[in-house]
Amino acid sequence: MKNILITRPLVWHRVCCITALLGCLPLLWPRMLPRSWRTDAPDIAGALVMGSFVLSFALIILTSITMLLRLRNLRTLGQLLIWMMQWSITAGVFCVLAYFADVPDITQASTAAAADVQEEIEDVVSLPTDELTGPDALCIPIYPEGGATDTIHPLTNLETLENEHSDILRAYIEASPRWFLYTGDSTFYTKPGHVVMPSPASGGIPGLVHVAFHRLVGGDRLPSGYSVVKPGDPMPATPAGSEQVPDLAVELRPGHYLLLAWRGTSHAETAHRALNAALATVDNIVKPLAESPTEQTLRQMLTGKRELETEEPSLLLSEPPSQFGAYQAEAYINPGEPGTCILRIVDLTSNTSLRLFSFPAQFSKNSRVLLRHDIPGSIPPNLLTASFGYEPGLLPEKAPLFAIRRGASHQTFPVAFELWFVPSDASNNERLLIRRCFMVQACEGS
Repeated sequence: MKNILITRPLVWHRVCCITALLGCLPLLWPRMLPRSWRTDAPDIAGALVMGSFVLSFALIILTSITMLLRLRNLRTLGQLLIWMMQWSITAGVFCVLAYFADVPDITQASTAAAADVQEEIEDVVSLPTDELTGPDALCIPIYPEGGATDTIHPLTNLETLENEHSDILRAYIEASPRWFLYTGDSTFYTKPGHVVMPSPASGGIPGLVHVAFHRLVGGDRLPSGYSVVKPGDPMPATPAGSEQVPDLAVELRPGHYLLLAWRGTSHAETAHRALNAALATVDNIVKPLAESPTEQTLRQMLTGKRELETEEPSLLLSEPPSQFGAYQAEAYINPGEPGTCILRIVDLTSNTSLRLFSFPAQFSKNSRVLLRHDIPGSIPPNLLTASFGYEPGLLPEKAPLFAIRRGASHQTFPVAFELWFVPSDASNNERLLIRRCFMVQACEGS
């Protein structure tokens, strides 16, 4: 009996073509498989398709060499043409199947994957009250228990920097996303993009301290509506007929102030403790720069701690108090390879996309290390971010905040934050890293 690989080689190629097409089916229609198989199915199907083609290619090379050695040149040429025609037909059939399968792109695929997740577990909708730790975070909690109420808290580190290294302090303020925006606006507390320090409420009215640096330029006047004081001065008394303690302009040096505005209970002692706690917090923030006033320290302060040693990726969302509809997020992830992150915000009510952000992924070969990504801080200005119904201009330019959509103040709606990773290596599939649901609100804008 003659060798079947030589007498009937085209049958084997036909089997390889059919096997490759069958391997494509789970890629085109992933829902045809049980849920427990869907995670590994793309890798197995891809290996099956590649294996079928490699086997067929090896057979055609083997049989062609065998026939050439027997001087069957025309038959060899015919066999090669038929082999190419078989795989061309296979590729054509695949294209037709892919057309009817209507394979979604990344923005649509995330909806399908999210639907699979929702079939498995019920979404838990959280409030955007996570505490961010990066240097862009605008919400910085304070704990004023036991603080002084009669004198202004000393600002040792700030005064040292202002008197001895004013250039590097100024460089820090102008480069820091949390401080640079309102250095010339004494009404900063009415606008989004400034630092807010909430004081915990102990059974009463919660309070906030709004904080900003303010520098006079040229013939500018002292901020109106503020009590100008210096560190160590007596705490100014509440004016007669007023329920609110006065806003403070703490002079660091002539022409440079730290502005603080308390908004909360009219109880003077509570307000004074919170104001002093805010002063101590700001002074502690610049302490590394006062101890080592170098460019390296400045870069470290602006970058913050990027690495977190843990195995659980997380996505944190914060809405700075009083800045309604404006958000900041931090993602702690490590995809382990280069690629791009895509953050998709989906309206859970209508299942429609609201915003889409993309930014380069940081990664490490150490799987126990997660890397901090600031949103919007990690988004390069030259990368396109898609929006669906979102109107630009809701927030100040370069503010470390993003809005989800325009709407009436306090108009809330549930959304899903889906963080996808798209590898630079095209042979690897994109994957969903994190999905969290939040109750957010629209941004009224200016």
